Amino acid sequence: MPGSASTIIDHVMGLKEFSRHSIQIFNSRGDVSNLLELDRFDGVIIHYSLVACMDTYIGPNLRAAICRFKGLKAAFIQDEYRWINDTMAAFRQLGVHILFSVVPQEIMDDYYPQDRLPNVVRETVLTGYVPGELLDRTVPRLEDRSIDVGYRARKVPDWLGSFAQEKWLISGRFEADAAQYGLTCDMSTREEDRIYGENWIKFLANCKAVLGTESGASVCDFTGEIQRNVDQHLARDPSASFETLRDLYFKDEDNRVILAVISPRCFEAAALQTLMILYEGTYSGRLEPWRHYVPLKKDHSNMAEVMEVLRDPVRAQEIVDRAYREVALNPDNSFEAMVRQVDRAIDRRYHPEMAATKRCYAEGELVALVAREKRRTRRRELMQKVMRKARQTVRHRLVVIAKVVAANGVIHVARLTPGPLRRWAKRIVLRHTRIRRLIGIDA
Repeated sequence: MPGSASTIIDHVMGLKEFSRHSIQIFNSRGDVSNLLELDRFDGVIIHYSLVACMDTYIGPNLRAAICRFKGLKAAFIQDEYRWINDTMAAFRQLGVHILFSVVPQEIMDDYYPQDRLPNVVRETVLTGYVPGELLDRTVPRLEDRSIDVGYRARKVPDWLGSFAQEKWLISGRFEADAAQYGLTCDMSTREEDRIYGENWIKFLANCKAVLGTESGASVCDFTGEIQRNVDQHLARDPSASFETLRDLYFKDEDNRVILAVISPRCFEAAALQTLMILYEGTYSGRLEPWRHYVPLKKDHSNMAEVMEVLRDPVRAQEIVDRAYREVALNPDNSFEAMVRQVDRAIDRRYHPEMAATKRCYAEGELVALVAREKRRTRRRELMQKVMRKARQTVRHRLVVIAKVVAANGVIHVARLTPGPLRRWAKRIVLRHTRIRRLIGIDA
Protein backbone atom coordinates (compact mmCIF):
# COMPACT_ATOMS: atom_id res chain seq x y z
CA MET A 1 0.00 0.00 0.00
CA PRO A 2 1.47 3.27 -1.11
CA GLY A 3 2.12 5.77 1.79
CA SER A 4 2.12 5.51 5.60
CA ALA A 5 -1.16 5.02 7.46
CA SER A 6 -1.17 8.52 9.00
CA THR A 7 -0.40 10.19 5.65
CA ILE A 8 -3.22 8.26 3.97
CA ILE A 9 -5.70 9.21 6.69
CA ASP A 10 -4.67 12.88 6.49
CA HIS A 11 -5.09 12.83 2.70
CA VAL A 12 -8.52 11.19 2.78
CA MET A 13 -9.86 13.34 5.62
CA GLY A 14 -8.45 16.47 4.00
CA LEU A 15 -10.43 15.78 0.83
CA LYS A 16 -13.58 15.36 2.90
CA GLU A 17 -12.93 18.47 5.00
CA PHE A 18 -11.90 20.99 2.33
CA SER A 19 -13.82 19.97 -0.80
CA ARG A 20 -16.88 22.00 -1.68
CA HIS A 21 -18.47 18.70 -2.69
CA SER A 22 -20.03 16.32 -0.18
CA ILE A 23 -17.58 13.43 0.15
CA GLN A 24 -18.32 10.21 2.00
CA ILE A 25 -15.64 7.65 2.82
CA PHE A 26 -15.98 3.93 2.19
CA ASN A 27 -13.09 1.68 3.19
CA SER A 28 -13.23 -0.74 0.29
CA ARG A 29 -9.93 -2.59 0.39
CA GLY A 30 -10.62 -6.14 -0.75
CA ASP A 31 -14.11 -6.89 -2.00
CA VAL A 32 -17.61 -5.85 -1.01
CA SER A 33 -21.04 -7.37 -1.23
CA ASN A 34 -23.93 -5.86 -3.19
CA LEU A 35 -24.87 -3.75 -0.15
CA LEU A 36 -23.12 -0.66 -1.53
CA GLU A 37 -25.26 1.15 -4.13
CA LEU A 38 -23.03 3.41 -6.20
CA ASP A 39 -26.08 4.79 -8.01
CA ARG A 40 -26.67 6.92 -4.92
CA PHE A 41 -23.58 9.01 -5.78
CA ASP A 42 -22.69 11.51 -8.50
CA GLY A 43 -19.10 10.28 -8.59
CA VAL A 44 -16.52 7.88 -7.20
CA ILE A 45 -12.91 8.71 -6.25
CA ILE A 46 -10.42 5.83 -6.03
CA HIS A 47 -7.72 6.70 -3.51
CA TYR A 48 -4.02 6.03 -4.14
CA SER A 49 -3.96 3.61 -1.19
CA LEU A 50 -5.91 1.19 -3.41
CA VAL A 51 -3.78 -0.39 -6.14
CA ALA A 52 -6.22 -0.34 -9.05
CA CYS A 53 -4.75 -3.33 -10.88
CA MET A 54 -4.87 -5.72 -7.91
CA ASP A 55 -7.94 -7.66 -6.78
CA THR A 56 -6.62 -7.69 -3.22
CA TYR A 57 -7.35 -3.94 -3.15
CA ILE A 58 -10.35 -3.70 -5.48
CA GLY A 59 -12.11 -7.06 -5.55
CA PRO A 60 -14.19 -8.48 -8.44
CA ASN A 61 -17.56 -7.36 -7.02
CA LEU A 62 -16.44 -3.78 -6.43
CA ARG A 63 -14.59 -3.66 -9.74
CA ALA A 64 -17.72 -4.76 -11.61
CA ALA A 65 -19.81 -2.20 -9.70
CA ILE A 66 -17.44 0.64 -10.63
CA CYS A 67 -17.42 -0.49 -14.27
CA ARG A 68 -21.25 -0.35 -14.35
CA PHE A 69 -21.38 2.99 -12.55
CA LYS A 70 -22.55 5.85 -14.81
CA GLY A 71 -21.26 8.72 -12.68
CA LEU A 72 -17.95 10.59 -12.66
CA LYS A 73 -14.90 8.45 -11.86
CA ALA A 74 -11.59 9.86 -10.63
CA ALA A 75 -8.44 8.20 -9.32
CA PHE A 76 -5.42 9.30 -7.31
CA ILE A 77 -2.17 7.43 -7.90
CA GLN A 78 1.34 7.45 -6.39
CA ASP A 79 4.37 5.16 -6.66
CA GLU A 80 3.88 5.31 -10.42
CA TYR A 81 7.16 3.74 -11.49
CA ARG A 82 5.85 0.13 -11.54
CA TRP A 83 2.96 -1.89 -12.98
CA ILE A 84 2.31 0.99 -15.38
CA ASN A 85 0.72 -1.11 -18.14
CA ASP A 86 -1.51 -3.02 -15.72
CA THR A 87 -2.52 0.22 -14.02
CA MET A 88 -3.51 1.87 -17.32
CA ALA A 89 -5.48 -1.24 -18.29
CA ALA A 90 -7.30 -1.12 -14.95
CA PHE A 91 -8.16 2.56 -15.38
CA ARG A 92 -9.51 1.88 -18.88
CA GLN A 93 -11.58 -1.04 -17.60
CA LEU A 94 -12.98 1.01 -14.71
CA GLY A 95 -13.77 3.93 -17.03
CA VAL A 96 -11.81 6.57 -15.10
CA HIS A 97 -12.45 10.15 -16.27
CA ILE A 98 -9.83 12.05 -14.21
CA LEU A 99 -6.37 10.89 -13.13
CA PHE A 100 -4.61 12.78 -10.32
CA SER A 101 -0.95 11.83 -10.78
CA VAL A 102 2.33 13.06 -9.30
CA VAL A 103 3.98 12.81 -12.74
CA PRO A 104 4.92 16.30 -14.07
CA GLN A 105 3.03 17.37 -17.18
CA GLU A 106 6.22 17.52 -19.28
CA ILE A 107 6.70 13.73 -18.99
CA MET A 108 3.04 12.71 -18.59
CA ASP A 109 2.90 11.24 -22.12
CA ASP A 110 5.90 9.03 -21.33
CA TYR A 111 3.99 7.45 -18.46
CA TYR A 112 0.38 7.67 -19.59
CA PRO A 113 0.10 8.20 -23.37
CA GLN A 114 -3.16 9.89 -24.28
CA ASP A 115 -4.01 7.21 -26.84
CA ARG A 116 -3.86 4.56 -24.07
CA LEU A 117 -6.03 6.63 -21.74
CA PRO A 118 -8.40 8.31 -24.20
CA ASN A 119 -10.68 11.03 -22.85
CA VAL A 120 -8.95 10.95 -19.46
CA VAL A 121 -8.06 14.31 -17.88
CA ARG A 122 -4.53 13.99 -16.43
CA GLU A 123 -3.88 16.37 -13.53
CA THR A 124 -0.53 16.75 -11.76
CA VAL A 125 -0.59 17.03 -7.97
CA LEU A 126 2.18 16.79 -5.37
CA THR A 127 3.01 13.83 -3.15
CA GLY A 128 2.44 16.01 -0.10
CA TYR A 129 1.77 19.54 1.09
CA VAL A 130 2.61 21.81 4.02
CA PRO A 131 1.18 20.26 7.21
CA GLY A 132 -0.93 23.10 8.57
CA GLU A 133 -0.59 21.96 12.17
CA LEU A 134 3.18 22.55 12.05
CA LEU A 135 2.85 26.24 11.27
CA ASP A 136 1.65 27.15 14.76
CA ARG A 137 4.40 25.25 16.58
CA THR A 138 6.95 27.01 18.71
CA VAL A 139 10.33 25.66 17.61
CA PRO A 140 13.83 26.15 19.07
CA ARG A 141 16.06 28.81 17.56
CA LEU A 142 18.74 27.48 15.22
CA GLU A 143 21.53 28.16 17.71
CA ASP A 144 19.67 26.21 20.42
CA ARG A 145 19.40 23.02 18.39
CA SER A 146 21.78 20.22 19.37
CA ILE A 147 22.17 18.51 15.96
CA ASP A 148 24.06 20.33 13.21
CA VAL A 149 22.81 18.16 10.34
CA GLY A 150 20.29 15.33 10.56
CA TYR A 151 18.85 12.82 8.10
CA ARG A 152 16.86 9.63 7.91
CA ALA A 153 16.15 7.49 4.85
CA ARG A 154 15.93 3.85 3.89
CA LYS A 155 17.78 1.96 1.20
CA VAL A 156 15.47 1.87 -1.80
CA PRO A 157 15.09 -1.05 -4.26
CA ASP A 158 17.75 -1.17 -6.97
CA TRP A 159 15.13 -1.46 -9.71
CA LEU A 160 14.05 2.15 -9.08
CA GLY A 161 17.21 3.25 -10.86
CA SER A 162 20.24 5.40 -10.12
CA PHE A 163 18.24 8.56 -9.37
CA ALA A 164 16.38 6.92 -6.49
CA GLN A 165 19.64 5.66 -4.96
CA GLU A 166 20.61 9.27 -4.21
CA LYS A 167 18.09 9.35 -1.36
CA TRP A 168 20.17 6.99 0.78
CA LEU A 169 23.65 7.55 -0.69
CA ILE A 170 23.68 11.26 0.18
CA SER A 171 24.03 10.70 3.92
CA GLY A 172 27.12 8.47 3.76
CA ARG A 173 28.92 10.83 1.42
CA PHE A 174 28.00 13.91 3.46
CA GLU A 175 28.93 12.34 6.79
CA ALA A 176 32.34 11.31 5.45
CA ASP A 177 33.01 14.87 4.27
CA ALA A 178 31.60 16.44 7.44
CA ALA A 179 34.08 14.68 9.71
CA GLN A 180 36.83 17.17 8.87
CA TYR A 181 34.58 20.08 9.83
CA GLY A 182 33.69 18.79 13.29
CA LEU A 183 29.93 18.72 12.68
CA THR A 184 27.50 16.96 15.00
CA CYS A 185 25.55 14.73 12.61
CA ASP A 186 22.70 12.31 13.27
CA MET A 187 22.17 10.33 10.07
CA SER A 188 21.11 6.79 9.30
CA THR A 189 19.64 4.70 6.50
CA ARG A 190 19.03 1.65 8.71
CA GLU A 191 15.45 0.51 9.10
CA GLU A 192 15.80 0.19 12.88
CA ASP A 193 16.81 3.87 13.14
CA ARG A 194 13.78 5.27 11.34
CA ILE A 195 11.68 7.80 13.24
CA TYR A 196 7.91 8.22 12.93
CA GLY A 197 5.10 10.55 13.89
CA GLU A 198 5.67 13.08 16.64
CA ASN A 199 9.18 11.78 17.29
CA TRP A 200 10.14 12.64 13.70
CA ILE A 201 8.81 16.19 14.11
CA LYS A 202 10.79 16.63 17.34
CA PHE A 203 13.92 15.28 15.66
CA LEU A 204 13.58 17.63 12.69
CA ALA A 205 12.94 20.62 14.97
CA ASN A 206 16.15 19.80 16.87
CA CYS A 207 18.31 19.91 13.71
CA LYS A 208 19.94 23.12 12.55
CA ALA A 209 19.94 21.64 9.04
CA VAL A 210 18.59 18.58 7.27
CA LEU A 211 19.76 16.84 4.11
CA GLY A 212 17.37 16.11 1.27
CA THR A 213 16.87 15.03 -2.32
CA GLU A 214 14.02 15.00 -4.77
CA SER A 215 11.68 12.02 -4.61
CA GLY A 216 11.17 9.79 -7.61
CA ALA A 217 12.73 7.18 -9.85
CA SER A 218 14.73 6.95 -13.06
CA VAL A 219 13.24 3.63 -14.22
CA CYS A 220 9.74 3.13 -15.63
CA ASP A 221 8.89 -0.54 -15.10
CA PHE A 222 5.92 -0.83 -17.44
CA THR A 223 5.50 -4.60 -17.20
CA GLY A 224 6.97 -5.39 -13.78
CA GLU A 225 9.64 -7.52 -15.47
CA ILE A 226 12.53 -5.37 -14.23
CA GLN A 227 11.46 -5.72 -10.61
CA ARG A 228 10.94 -9.48 -10.98
CA ASN A 229 14.36 -9.99 -12.58
CA VAL A 230 16.15 -7.93 -9.94
CA ASP A 231 14.32 -9.59 -7.04
CA GLN A 232 15.06 -13.07 -8.41
CA HIS A 233 18.73 -12.21 -8.89
CA LEU A 234 19.02 -10.88 -5.33
CA ALA A 235 17.35 -14.03 -4.02
CA ARG A 236 20.18 -16.01 -5.63
CA ASP A 237 22.94 -13.51 -4.81
CA PRO A 238 22.05 -10.97 -2.08
CA SER A 239 25.48 -9.33 -2.40
CA ALA A 240 24.97 -8.26 -6.03
CA SER A 241 25.84 -4.59 -6.53
CA PHE A 242 23.54 -1.95 -7.97
CA GLU A 243 25.85 -1.56 -10.96
CA THR A 244 25.72 -5.28 -11.71
CA LEU A 245 21.93 -5.36 -11.53
CA ARG A 246 21.57 -2.22 -13.64
CA ASP A 247 23.88 -3.52 -16.36
CA LEU A 248 22.04 -6.85 -16.47
CA TYR A 249 18.41 -5.76 -16.31
CA PHE A 250 17.72 -2.04 -16.85
CA LYS A 251 20.77 -0.31 -18.30
CA ASP A 252 18.87 1.07 -21.29
CA GLU A 253 15.85 2.07 -19.19
CA ASP A 254 17.74 3.85 -16.40
CA ASN A 255 17.56 7.65 -16.77
CA ARG A 256 15.53 7.43 -19.99
CA VAL A 257 12.68 9.17 -18.15
CA ILE A 258 13.27 10.66 -14.70
CA LEU A 259 10.36 11.20 -12.35
CA ALA A 260 11.65 13.89 -9.95
CA VAL A 261 9.30 15.72 -7.57
CA ILE A 262 9.51 17.62 -4.31
CA SER A 263 9.43 15.49 -1.17
CA PRO A 264 6.90 16.24 1.60
CA ARG A 265 9.90 16.43 3.93
CA CYS A 266 10.89 19.71 2.31
CA PHE A 267 7.59 21.24 3.37
CA GLU A 268 8.04 19.86 6.90
CA ALA A 269 11.52 21.38 7.14
CA ALA A 270 10.29 24.75 5.87
CA ALA A 271 7.42 24.75 8.39
CA LEU A 272 9.74 23.81 11.29
CA GLN A 273 12.28 26.46 10.20
CA THR A 274 15.08 23.96 9.64
CA LEU A 275 17.76 24.82 7.07
CA MET A 276 17.59 22.55 4.01
CA ILE A 277 20.77 21.25 2.36
CA LEU A 278 19.51 19.64 -0.83
CA TYR A 279 20.92 18.08 -3.97
CA GLU A 280 20.44 20.42 -6.91
CA GLY A 281 17.07 19.94 -8.62
CA THR A 282 13.81 21.56 -9.69
CA TYR A 283 11.70 20.51 -6.67
CA SER A 284 8.46 20.86 -8.62
CA GLY A 285 9.13 24.59 -8.99
CA ARG A 286 8.44 25.19 -5.28
CA LEU A 287 12.02 25.84 -4.07
CA GLU A 288 14.81 28.10 -5.35
CA PRO A 289 18.49 27.38 -4.59
CA TRP A 290 20.22 29.83 -2.24
CA ARG A 291 16.85 31.44 -1.58
CA HIS A 292 15.00 28.59 0.10
CA TYR A 293 17.73 25.98 0.46
CA VAL A 294 21.48 25.45 0.26
CA PRO A 295 22.27 23.53 -2.95
CA LEU A 296 24.71 20.62 -2.66
CA LYS A 297 26.25 19.34 -5.88
CA LYS A 298 25.73 15.62 -6.38
CA ASP A 299 29.48 15.00 -6.38
CA HIS A 300 29.71 17.03 -3.12
CA SER A 301 32.38 19.21 -4.73
CA ASN A 302 30.97 22.39 -3.14
CA MET A 303 31.08 21.11 0.45
CA ALA A 304 33.20 24.08 1.54
CA GLU A 305 30.56 26.45 0.17
CA VAL A 306 27.84 24.62 2.11
CA MET A 307 29.93 24.85 5.28
CA GLU A 308 30.24 28.61 4.90
CA VAL A 309 26.45 28.89 5.28
CA LEU A 310 26.31 26.45 8.19
CA ARG A 311 28.94 28.52 10.05
CA ASP A 312 27.24 31.82 9.30
CA PRO A 313 24.15 32.02 11.59
CA VAL A 314 22.90 35.23 9.99
CA ARG A 315 22.99 33.88 6.44
CA ALA A 316 21.50 30.54 7.49
CA GLN A 317 18.66 32.31 9.31
CA GLU A 318 17.90 34.44 6.25
CA ILE A 319 17.44 31.31 4.10
CA VAL A 320 15.32 29.65 6.80
CA ASP A 321 13.10 32.73 7.17
CA ARG A 322 12.50 33.01 3.42
CA ALA A 323 11.63 29.31 3.20
CA TYR A 324 9.13 29.74 6.03
CA ARG A 325 7.51 32.87 4.55
CA GLU A 326 7.56 31.94 0.86
CA VAL A 327 7.16 28.15 1.01
CA ALA A 328 5.56 27.10 4.29
CA LEU A 329 3.13 30.04 4.44
CA ASN A 330 2.45 30.06 0.70
CA PRO A 331 -1.22 29.09 0.25
CA ASP A 332 -0.36 27.41 -3.07
CA ASN A 333 1.55 24.78 -1.08
CA SER A 334 -1.36 23.99 1.23
CA PHE A 335 -3.54 20.92 1.11
CA GLU A 336 -6.53 23.21 0.62
CA ALA A 337 -4.99 24.38 -2.67
CA MET A 338 -4.76 20.79 -3.89
CA VAL A 339 -8.40 20.16 -2.98
CA ARG A 340 -9.43 23.28 -4.90
CA GLN A 341 -7.55 21.88 -7.91
CA VAL A 342 -9.44 18.60 -7.51
CA ASP A 343 -12.77 20.43 -7.29
CA ARG A 344 -12.02 22.43 -10.45
CA ALA A 345 -11.12 19.27 -12.38
CA ILE A 346 -14.34 17.59 -11.23
CA ASP A 347 -16.41 20.63 -12.22
CA ARG A 348 -14.90 20.68 -15.72
CA ARG A 349 -15.40 16.96 -16.38
CA TYR A 350 -18.77 16.43 -14.73
CA HIS A 351 -21.93 16.26 -16.86
CA PRO A 352 -25.57 16.30 -15.70
CA GLU A 353 -26.18 12.78 -17.03
CA MET A 354 -23.65 11.55 -14.43
CA ALA A 355 -25.95 12.55 -11.58
CA ALA A 356 -27.09 10.01 -8.99
CA THR A 357 -30.27 8.14 -9.89
CA LYS A 358 -31.21 7.37 -6.28
CA ARG A 359 -31.32 9.28 -3.02
CA CYS A 360 -27.83 9.79 -1.59
CA TYR A 361 -26.82 8.01 1.59
CA ALA A 362 -27.16 9.96 4.79
CA GLU A 363 -23.89 10.06 6.74
CA GLY A 364 -25.15 7.57 9.33
CA GLU A 365 -26.39 5.16 6.68
CA LEU A 366 -23.00 4.72 5.09
CA VAL A 367 -21.33 4.31 8.50
CA ALA A 368 -23.83 1.55 9.33
CA LEU A 369 -23.23 -0.04 5.93
CA VAL A 370 -19.47 -0.06 6.54
CA ALA A 371 -20.04 -1.67 9.95
CA ARG A 372 -22.23 -4.38 8.40
CA GLU A 373 -19.64 -4.96 5.70
CA LYS A 374 -16.90 -5.37 8.32
CA ARG A 375 -19.03 -7.88 10.25
CA ARG A 376 -19.72 -9.74 7.02
CA THR A 377 -16.00 -9.80 6.21
CA ARG A 378 -15.13 -11.12 9.67
CA ARG A 379 -17.76 -13.87 9.36
CA ARG A 380 -16.44 -14.79 5.91
CA GLU A 381 -12.85 -14.92 7.18
CA LEU A 382 -13.94 -17.02 10.18
CA MET A 383 -15.83 -19.42 7.91
CA GLN A 384 -12.81 -19.71 5.62
CA LYS A 385 -10.63 -20.49 8.63
CA VAL A 386 -13.07 -23.17 9.82
CA MET A 387 -13.24 -24.70 6.33
CA ARG A 388 -9.43 -24.78 6.05
CA LYS A 389 -9.23 -26.54 9.42
CA ALA A 390 -11.95 -28.99 8.38
CA ARG A 391 -10.15 -29.79 5.11
CA GLN A 392 -6.90 -30.35 6.98
CA THR A 393 -8.67 -32.72 9.40
CA VAL A 394 -10.31 -34.64 6.55
CA ARG A 395 -7.00 -34.94 4.69
CA HIS A 396 -5.29 -36.23 7.84
CA ARG A 397 -7.97 -38.86 8.38
CA LEU A 398 -7.82 -39.93 4.74
CA VAL A 399 -4.06 -40.36 5.06
CA VAL A 400 -4.55 -42.51 8.18
CA ILE A 401 -7.17 -44.63 6.42
CA ALA A 402 -4.92 -44.98 3.37
CA LYS A 403 -2.04 -46.08 5.59
CA VAL A 404 -4.22 -48.70 7.28
CA VAL A 405 -5.52 -49.98 3.94
CA ALA A 406 -2.00 -50.03 2.51
CA ALA A 407 -0.66 -51.85 5.56
CA ASN A 408 -3.41 -54.47 5.37
CA GLY A 409 -2.72 -54.87 1.68
CA VAL A 410 0.99 -55.42 2.31
CA ILE A 411 0.23 -58.02 4.99
CA HIS A 412 -2.21 -59.80 2.68
CA VAL A 413 0.25 -59.79 -0.21
CA ALA A 414 3.08 -60.89 2.08
CA ARG A 415 1.20 -64.03 3.00
CA LEU A 416 1.07 -65.01 -0.67
CA THR A 417 4.66 -64.03 -1.47
CA PRO A 418 7.68 -66.42 -1.44
CA GLY A 419 10.20 -65.95 1.41
CA PRO A 420 13.04 -64.06 -0.39
CA LEU A 421 10.63 -61.66 -2.13
CA ARG A 422 8.71 -61.14 1.12
CA ARG A 423 11.94 -60.22 2.98
CA TRP A 424 12.94 -57.79 0.20
CA ALA A 425 9.53 -56.07 0.37
CA LYS A 426 9.80 -55.82 4.15
CA ARG A 427 13.16 -54.02 3.86
CA ILE A 428 11.67 -51.57 1.35
CA VAL A 429 8.72 -50.80 3.66
CA LEU A 430 11.01 -50.31 6.69
CA ARG A 431 13.34 -48.02 4.73
CA HIS A 432 10.39 -45.99 3.46
CA THR A 433 9.05 -45.66 7.03
CA ARG A 434 12.42 -44.48 8.38
CA ILE A 435 12.69 -41.84 5.67
CA ARG A 436 9.19 -40.51 6.35
CA ARG A 437 9.94 -40.26 10.08
CA LEU A 438 13.29 -38.60 9.38
CA ILE A 439 11.71 -35.81 7.32
CA GLY A 440 8.85 -35.43 9.77
CA ILE A 441 5.92 -36.76 7.77
CA ASP A 442 5.00 -39.32 10.43
CA ALA A 443 6.29 -37.29 13.40
